[in-house]
Amino acid sequence: MPRIVRFTQTASIKIDPNAPPGAPNAWPRDEQGNLKVISICACGISARFPFCDGAHKLCREEEAGHVYEYDIATRTVVAKTPLPPEMLPDAASRQSPTPDGATGNPIKMDNPVRE
Repeated sequence: MPRIVRFTQTASIKIDPNAPPGAPNAWPRDEQGNLKVISICACGISARFPFCDGAHKLCREEEAGHVYEYDIATRTVVAKTPLPPEMLPDAASRQSPTPDGATGNPIKMDNPVRE
């Protein structure tokens, strides 16, 4: 389901395998000093973002057709808003075809994300 995630960072987060152990940007290491495999957060509600802390398990309870907003500190849902009908997953199948027979995209992006 969609989630609203608020980011306040104004710079990238760099993870450096050459940073000294314990530094905020150091790559995690095991007891022998070997680099560890890491999991990157994909749900947006990890308290350890950009690293996964298992918070995505909370998302299993989300209902289809709603947008969720979480309080990351307390791991609670603070808002649950129904999606407008045109943004529901099957909205494209309900759209009227254009004169050339194509269906339009139900989501308009005024400011697409660019890398």
